[in-house]
Amino acid sequence: MSLTLTGIGVTTGIALGKVHRLTPGELALPEYHLEAGAVDAEVERIRRAVKRGDEFLSGVLERVGQSGGETARELLEAHRLIMQDPLLMESACDRVREHRINAEWALAQQGESLQEEFRRLDDEYLALRREDLEQVVNLIQRELAEQPSALFSTQVPHRLDDTILVAGELTPADLTVLSQRRVAGLVTEHGGPWSHTAILARSLEIPMVVGVHHALELLTEGESVVLDGHYGAVLVNPDDNLRRHYSEKQASSRRHRSEMQRFLSLPSRTADDKSFSLFGNAELPIEFERCMQAGVSGIGLMRTEYLFLDGRLPDEETQYRAYSNALRAMGGRPVTIRTLDAGGDKLPDELALTRGPNPALGLRGLRLSLSVTDLFRDQLRAILRASTEGPVRILLPMLTTVEEIVQARQLIAECRESLRSEGLNIDPELPVGGMIETPAAALDVHNMATELDFLSIGTNDLIQYVLAIDRQDELVSYLYDPAHPGLVELLARCVEAGRERNLEVVVCGELAGDERTARMLLGLGVSRFSMPPTQVAAVKKSLVEASADRCRRIVTQFQSRGGRSGTDLLEQLRDEGGAR
Repeated sequence: MSLTLTGIGVTTGIALGKVHRLTPGELALPEYHLEAGAVDAEVERIRRAVKRGDEFLSGVLERVGQSGGETARELLEAHRLIMQDPLLMESACDRVREHRINAEWALAQQGESLQEEFRRLDDEYLALRREDLEQVVNLIQRELAEQPSALFSTQVPHRLDDTILVAGELTPADLTVLSQRRVAGLVTEHGGPWSHTAILARSLEIPMVVGVHHALELLTEGESVVLDGHYGAVLVNPDDNLRRHYSEKQASSRRHRSEMQRFLSLPSRTADDKSFSLFGNAELPIEFERCMQAGVSGIGLMRTEYLFLDGRLPDEETQYRAYSNALRAMGGRPVTIRTLDAGGDKLPDELALTRGPNPALGLRGLRLSLSVTDLFRDQLRAILRASTEGPVRILLPMLTTVEEIVQARQLIAECRESLRSEGLNIDPELPVGGMIETPAAALDVHNMATELDFLSIGTNDLIQYVLAIDRQDELVSYLYDPAHPGLVELLARCVEAGRERNLEVVVCGELAGDERTARMLLGLGVSRFSMPPTQVAAVKKSLVEASADRCRRIVTQFQSRGGRSGTDLLEQLRDEGGAR
């Protein structure tokens, strides 16, 4: 009898193969108290284990070389930094000294203490950083116990072309080696879509499903499975018909990706000769590379939150280097840098006082930046300094009032004048835009537009706030409707405000990167779309084959008639919105 396991698909794709279970033995962590004379030796045990762990990661980096890509190297280096972080290592040593407990116990306690801080985080992207901490702690515990990594032992075959590897969890170091061994697909019991491992799997384009509970218990070594990364499903022992279906689907997907590539070289014009522009969303170096390969017009959204993930606040110089590298990578194409879009619960302990009881509705985005102006000034100065490397635009997130924009622009002006007084040649016309992602901003967009140089619609948060649902919540996910009449009305309002003030309107949420909803946006008058680089080709095909006038008529009829579902609108745009 066939079995289907479900989890979270983090990389779209299909893989067929045999199960290989990676089951390293559970670490037996001893707990005991020390004699006074044994404390120094126990502290030294921790230091030696950290040194060996660092040497292990350095060895993986050497194996990866240039072939693993910039993302793999960065994530491995991130684990090395966590390993050396005083909050982990020195604090564990302090526990040994203060409580006279053994190294394993002290490290476990300190790791759990730091994880507890992560568990309080409400934002999935940032909360899942705890996986990286867990992986580093586990590596050091193995070094303390002198148990080698199972991944590099003989139990993992050298070539994994037809293998679906199943594990409790995987580290970026594991993934880089598995990629070299050409693993077909990955299944883990733990993890989330924004863990470092998931990000790396996407960049390496390895089909992966995470969060498959009890996968190691339910899957047997050597049995056949199909992994569907799009739906987050693992189909066990498929029959011949199902296997043939997925083999054909896999081959079709490969042909489709190859066919999509030809659209990248076509002019960005609809079938009825209306121009549009496609931009990329990016934060990691590999994503900027992919954006250039996709031929985007620039970066419509550079997220900066990743700079704040290492437990401490990045200084101006660190941020300046990151922004400068992004601009150089884009070779003169404009880069829109969004200022920190995180709440007080998602930042290092230095800002612990900014944490509130409801992070989604609390001190986050621009609200946070305006309340911690030293942090905001560092980021603004870094962006302004980087403007000498290429065209930059500043994007302010989470707007709710015009006064917030006025305050932010005043700080930008002050930073610009300060840098000029230091003799730096700063772009005097650097555009400042606003993220329209709250109902308040969408309803007051005409007034906000008077204080902004461009508008950027963040549809992910806007949908969540307008529909009052979290689509990750299975109990209400059925209510998620990207073409809900109320949402369409607010989107139309934003586009109209941009038209009245002659401002660019960019859509940078998921609606822009979906080939179905892109036609709806086109019908509303949107001509600038920003999306992950992997989605550029499909969206371009949809828009190149669309008739802007026909899409506009369909959307206008939808708005005027009322009572229709968003699904009907998207189906009509698919069937009737193209050229005839």
